[in-house]
Amino acid sequence: MPEPTLADVHVDAALTDFSSAFFLDQDSFTWSRFAPIRGVGKQSDKFPVWDRADFFRTEAKKRAPNTEAAVRGAKLSQASYYCDVYAIAFDVSEQIRANSDPAVDVEESAARLLAQDLNLRAELDAASAFLDTASVWGTDQTITTKWADAASTPIENITTGIKTVAKAIGRRPNTLLLGGDVWYDGLLNHPDIIARLPDNAPRIASIDFVANLLGLSQVLVVAAPVNTADEGATASVGFAGGKNAVIAYVDPAPGLASPTAAVSFSWTGLVGASPAGIRTKRMMIPHRDALPRIESDHALDFKVVASAAGYRMAAAVA
Repeated sequence: MPEPTLADVHVDAALTDFSSAFFLDQDSFTWSRFAPIRGVGKQSDKFPVWDRADFFRTEAKKRAPNTEAAVRGAKLSQASYYCDVYAIAFDVSEQIRANSDPAVDVEESAARLLAQDLNLRAELDAASAFLDTASVWGTDQTITTKWADAASTPIENITTGIKTVAKAIGRRPNTLLLGGDVWYDGLLNHPDIIARLPDNAPRIASIDFVANLLGLSQVLVVAAPVNTADEGATASVGFAGGKNAVIAYVDPAPGLASPTAAVSFSWTGLVGASPAGIRTKRMMIPHRDALPRIESDHALDFKVVASAAGYRMAAAVA
């Protein structure tokens, strides 16, 4: 007796409430937390810098009756920034958009992808500026016994950095910036850190535990995945950050007379730019049959503004 087949009773169709993609959440990006954003109206400008040594020298003297107070001064110089503009676009065929299933919103996905592209670019540039470039901080210390080695002393290494920055700027540093490999291959399972866990805690460290252990406000791990292969080639994915670490003082809201280590100057004077410096727009390309184009751009300069407020630990892992 013939019966309907499975193919007869159901025709496969695209789901309307599920799809797979690989968008990163905002917490994946560390650049704006290590170098807080300062919106600026112009692409380039200057800002005043007081001399650090003058602030930590006392020239006060005893004053006899009817005499003048000792007079002192402080040197003032100027530093500058320049916000380079980065842009990326995604063309959306009108026919493709019209024929898309409900679960495939091509334009919305394009806008999210472009924002992620710019954030990844920013994460790479910030890692280069703050983690992987030598001689930008007050101290560069190469780690000889790598933190993946059980005989290494990462807590002592970091404490030395904390003490160095505190002496240099008069503020205890509050932020540890780590390359992804430094966290996963070095600190995550290091016996010196595991030994300090509470007796009833799992035998694996967390970022919050390490921050509390070291007395820091935040530990930032530069671990956003970045594919360095060309389109169409086999993917080669690594972390945006390298094998280095930086201990620094970060003012979460830098303004006048701030001793913060670094700032992300963002050219918000661009029309429509958001406080984070990213703007997205939709335009039609007339010579391509009014092809819709989604375009995003931002303009940033990652600036070390107080080199003494940072201490770099180079080659913390091999």
